[in-house]
Amino acid sequence: MADNDNKPGGGKPIVHVVPAILTGAAALIAALTTVYVNVRGDRSPPPPPPATPAAQVSAPVPAQAAVAQAAGRLLLQVDRIAVQHDGSPGTTDWRFTVEADGEPLFVFSQDALDDTGGRNVAVPEAAAGKLVLAAGAPVRISVQGWRGSRLRLAQGTPDVRGDGMLGAAGALAPMQVQGEDAGDGAFVFYFSAAASDDTP
Repeated sequence: MADNDNKPGGGKPIVHVVPAILTGAAALIAALTTVYVNVRGDRSPPPPPPATPAAQVSAPVPAQAAVAQAAGRLLLQVDRIAVQHDGSPGTTDWRFTVEADGEPLFVFSQDALDDTGGRNVAVPEAAAGKLVLAAGAPVRISVQGWRGSRLRLAQGTPDVRGDGMLGAAGALAPMQVQGEDAGDGAFVFYFSAAASDDTP
C-alpha cells in the first residue's frame, strides 16, 4: 500500500481542500452580513401616508336653541289656562294682554272661565304672537287681565297680573297670574314657543 493512502484527504494534498473552505466561508459571511443589515434596520421606514384633514363635525344643537340662535323669531302662544279662581260667583269673562319686555305682543278674550272642578281648564283659540329674540338674551313676558263687566267703562288697572322669563331656547315655565286678593282671580298660564319663519 502506498504512503499517500494514509494521508488525510484520501491521499490528496491539503492545498486542494483550501479553495472549497474559503468559498464556503465567503458565502457564510455574506449571509451573516445580510441578516445583520436586516436586523439592524439600516433601511429607512416608508414615509407615512399623507394626512387627510378631518371633517369638521359640529355638535348637535337642540331644536329650540338652534331656532333662537339662528333666526331669533318665535311664535309664542298660550296653550291652556288653569283656573284657580275665576273672580266671581259662577263663570266670568276675562280679557288678557301679553307683553314682551314691556311691548304689547297680543290680546285675547276668554269667556266663561270657571273654577269648578272638571271645568277649570280653558284652551284659548287665538292667543299667540310673534316676537324676535336677541341672541342669547331672555325676554320678560308679562300677562295682565281684566274681568269683564258691563259697569266698567274704562279699562283701569288690571285685576290680575303675572311675569315670567322666556329663555333663549324658547322655554317658559308655567306662569302664575293673579290679583292681590285670591278672590280677584287666580290662574296658571301654560305657554309654548315654536319657530316662526315670518317676520313678526
